[in-house]
Amino acid sequence: MRLAFVTVSLLAIVALTGCEESQFSTVIVTAQVAKTLNPESNTVSVLVGTATIQNIFHDDWMKSPDPGDTSFWSNPFPASIDPMAGADVSLNNDPVGQKVSGVYFRAALDLNYLERYDLTIVTPAGKTITAHGFLPDSFSILGPRPGDSLRIGTDTLRAVWTKSDSAETYLVGISPADTSSPALGWSDGLTDTTCIVPDAAFRDSFGVAVPGEYVFSITAVNGGWNKSGFDLFLNGGNVTGASGTFGCAVYPRPVSITAR
Repeated sequence: MRLAFVTVSLLAIVALTGCEESQFSTVIVTAQVAKTLNPESNTVSVLVGTATIQNIFHDDWMKSPDPGDTSFWSNPFPASIDPMAGADVSLNNDPVGQKVSGVYFRAALDLNYLERYDLTIVTPAGKTITAHGFLPDSFSILGPRPGDSLRIGTDTLRAVWTKSDSAETYLVGISPADTSSPALGWSDGLTDTTCIVPDAAFRDSFGVAVPGEYVFSITAVNGGWNKSGFDLFLNGGNVTGASGTFGCAVYPRPVSITAR
């Protein structure tokens, strides 16, 4: 689904810019700095790749393949995303090593609340890509409290948390503790410090209540998570020198509650 959206978005770029090349390529970056309290960890992860799509508006494409060929319809917008190996990646001038092709990761970082973090990527071709963000301040969930319970269809679950300085977005969600549960769960991106969890989060796709244990979590984010797909691929996200996103996030301990 994501590749299909990337493909359509890149096609829009090709059409809007009037690109005359037979194919269009761009570097795509997805990166995050994360301070997690459950379990405690400080990490940076960076994904770097090159997205390439054939220009269907180019004369060569109009000649081949033949639109009447069934193979054409099986992949009408041929695109590929190739991991970029061998890039020089650093965070605040500290190197971030490559785990596998296109994936750069480092753990056990000394991350500090409200500190600025600068990401620098130098591709094998010598192109420099940069981004920056601020790690949000520490915060906590005030409600629900661990061990709270609610009656599905009767009680309303209102969540409240303290403000995190430098946070631009709070990613809020609730999901069944049992991964095999049919309950739908719920998630959203908010700027406020309170919300009401919809009753549908505790039901399956048929609307039937699903009792059990649920986990409520919140992530404070500064940076690219609040960028939409259109902003990312049509306007470049919040990364300079490539299309992509870079965000700094703080994950406090989630809260377990019981629905009955």
